[in-house]
Amino acid sequence: MGEMAIAFNMDNCIFCRACQVACHVWNNTRPEVTEFSPTLTNPPDLLPNVWMVMEAKEVVDGNEFNWVFFKRQCMHCSEAPCAKACPVDAIEVHPEGAVVIREDKCTGCRFCVEACPYDVPKYDPYSEKVYKCTFCIDRIQNGLEPACVSACPTDALMFGDYDELVNRYRSKGFEVYGDSVNDYVGRTHYIYVTRKYKGKLTDPKYFGERLKKDPRKPVIQAKDIVQPVGWGVVGLTLLAAAGHFVFWRAKRMEEKSKEEGGE
Repeated sequence: MGEMAIAFNMDNCIFCRACQVACHVWNNTRPEVTEFSPTLTNPPDLLPNVWMVMEAKEVVDGNEFNWVFFKRQCMHCSEAPCAKACPVDAIEVHPEGAVVIREDKCTGCRFCVEACPYDVPKYDPYSEKVYKCTFCIDRIQNGLEPACVSACPTDALMFGDYDELVNRYRSKGFEVYGDSVNDYVGRTHYIYVTRKYKGKLTDPKYFGERLKKDPRKPVIQAKDIVQPVGWGVVGLTLLAAAGHFVFWRAKRMEEKSKEEGGE
């Protein structure tokens, strides 16, 4: 299996949230009890135990008003800034395109939170770990679609080979967002497609200048400095410990020699 993608067709979405429920069921995450936000999102944003949410946004074109529905989740970047920022290599980028946080290796440093331009990874103060969508890599590697895709009743979500999906939608006149963002994130394995709203989508969280520009954050450069320095500190510590042991042993042998000579 090569690079895969989830395509979200905004023209077909009816805001039923079946995908959101399926995500909770498959990943055994507890939904939050909250109130609707101005974007009709419940909960208002991603959380450590809420890995995808649906949002409704107003789009006004002249005298025409429409609700446009968005499915918000991890974008699964091919150049995954979160993985580059992680100092303990707890984030794996799979050949299928999934970017997955290894809970057993995560130290809760939150470098990935700072590096992500989409504000996706969320820190849990109780477990002191960071969580996000896994692209259902466990299902994909067993020949199944991601849970959200399987649950969608209107084919607003499609899963398949990356290039085949992009080419299929483009050939039908759809605008595709995500297959070419910038050098910071590469291309994303979760893509938005629309024919109805071509040229009308400017939300910075998904399509705006924030993602067209390079939103590189100092944390990745800091990792490149801190990690070698960290290993250097470890090396110096071990060297100091070895030196202390040799010095102590030599001194002990000298004392023992004097004691034996005195006898």
